[in-house]
Amino acid sequence: MIKKIFILFSLTFFIYSCGSEVEDTISTTWLIKAETNNISIDIPENWEIIEDKKNILPKAKDSEIEMAATSKIITNGFANNILILSANLNTYVSSSDFSMLNNIWAQTDYLDYTRLGSKEFKFLDEEKSILYTFEAKYNIETPKLKFMQTAYICNQTKAYFITIAIPTNIIDTSKYEEFLSTFTCK
Repeated sequence: MIKKIFILFSLTFFIYSCGSEVEDTISTTWLIKAETNNISIDIPENWEIIEDKKNILPKAKDSEIEMAATSKIITNGFANNILILSANLNTYVSSSDFSMLNNIWAQTDYLDYTRLGSKEFKFLDEEKSILYTFEAKYNIETPKLKFMQTAYICNQTKAYFITIAIPTNIIDTSKYEEFLSTFTCK
């Protein structure tokens, strides 16, 4: 259920991000805090929060868009972006387990899925998860992108699925991992 919703959101988010130049440099001196009632994450200063989520991105059936942000710089029809979905949990699952389950779904839902790596990932507040990095296409019309995905469980009842999409030519993803690690629940 979350996998199909994620694919739908990702495609819409990709279309929303279309334009003409892509930025691939992020410096921690350029990070700013982005918050909702439930979460907080530092994002690059030259990214913007998509405020009109209800009219730009489709409504999720079993999850909600907590936050979506995109770079203001667009290249070749794409802007780096982050999408954070949330879902209520009926049973306990760890952040690592939820991340692993979502990656299994990604392998079957995306086209041309190529796993580049996975590793234990620790958020700044010491919550442990798994960070998956892979390249894939949303569908046959879209270009292949690089994705970084992880998950964070809050209070054993709320799951957050976090995805960063960047061009495949970006090799060093450490700066994206750095701001991804700032995610926390309120």
